[in-house]
Amino acid sequence: MEIADKTRPWIDRLKVYGRNLEQRLGRKMPSVETPPNGQSEFLPNFCAGEVVFNVVVVAEMLAIVINLIIPRNFISATPLQDLLLLSIFIQWVALAGTAVLCYTRKHLNRLPNLRALGMAYLLLLLTTFTVSECTILLLWAVGRLRTPFPEWYTSFHILNLTISAIINGLLLRLFLAKHELQSRTLSEARARLQALQSRIRPHFVFNSMNIIASLTRSAPEKAEAAIEDMADLFRMMLSQDETLVPVKNEIDVANKYLALEALRLDNRLIVNWDVGKFPRKAVMPVLTLQPLLENAIRYGIEELPAGGTIDVRLWEDNDQIHIQVSNPLPKTKSKQAKSTPGQSLGNIRQRFQSHYGEQATLTSTEDNSRFTVTVVLPTRGGNP
Repeated sequence: MEIADKTRPWIDRLKVYGRNLEQRLGRKMPSVETPPNGQSEFLPNFCAGEVVFNVVVVAEMLAIVINLIIPRNFISATPLQDLLLLSIFIQWVALAGTAVLCYTRKHLNRLPNLRALGMAYLLLLLTTFTVSECTILLLWAVGRLRTPFPEWYTSFHILNLTISAIINGLLLRLFLAKHELQSRTLSEARARLQALQSRIRPHFVFNSMNIIASLTRSAPEKAEAAIEDMADLFRMMLSQDETLVPVKNEIDVANKYLALEALRLDNRLIVNWDVGKFPRKAVMPVLTLQPLLENAIRYGIEELPAGGTIDVRLWEDNDQIHIQVSNPLPKTKSKQAKSTPGQSLGNIRQRFQSHYGEQATLTSTEDNSRFTVTVVLPTRGGNP
């Protein structure tokens, strides 16, 4: 009696916490992860191979256009030599500007967005002037010019800076627009992933709390163990620190969830585990098994008066994690059921696609009054 009386107030506070949690999850989604400084990076990664390749292609197209516009024999004797010299000079300017932005990007991203954009633009113009000046000095050093300040010196710099101002302005705006689109798409994917990670059915929470409250008198030890399982489950569901966890850890979390459901369903729930051997590198997204088991219980065990058995298989093959969850189905669909097991798997499938892309698959089959979900994930995990 003393243990029950001491536990009762704590259970009441836990119920209040559960109601507040339901309201908070229904009111807003978890915030999207941001870098440690609290701001997303404004300038794209100019060190990336894709960006460098795009710069080279655009620079070569510019060289071809200029070669078509300038008069014949303007630089050399043949058009091909003109194109070669223009390509070398323009590629020199373009790659030098990319290298400067690659080196200074981490410093520029610490500035306000407008100032960072202006500084990047000025650095590109300064790089154009520097490469142009080096070109003139190189021609003078090899004897192609009599003086480092030829009569076309000023016109040469003005022309180069004008073209650079136009092209760099357009390209910088294009890169920024593409980077913002990718960042927004990634943020939306992470938000959906975190929303699914934090989702838990309210009726499961309150039913489990009511069962715990009833156990405080008859079996206080079981009530205490159930409270600890629920606390661990909530901590994992609301945690944003870890994205990928070892397979063993994920199985432990699933067992805590099943222990709580077993209190509610009593002897109606039986789970058979068949877990193969996994290498240490095998990881999966946090809360991968729990929504699959919740789907099996919601559309299978709960609809059957006598309950049933859920079969769970996990094995590794060809650097892939295979997960198979099978549950019995009622012979007739409940009138209160508004969705089917396959329909509820949409969010889970979307989460895997957000994390792995096309490398992950989720399929479902229905045969002999059993519904089976099969998931295939890369063993080494992916980048959310």
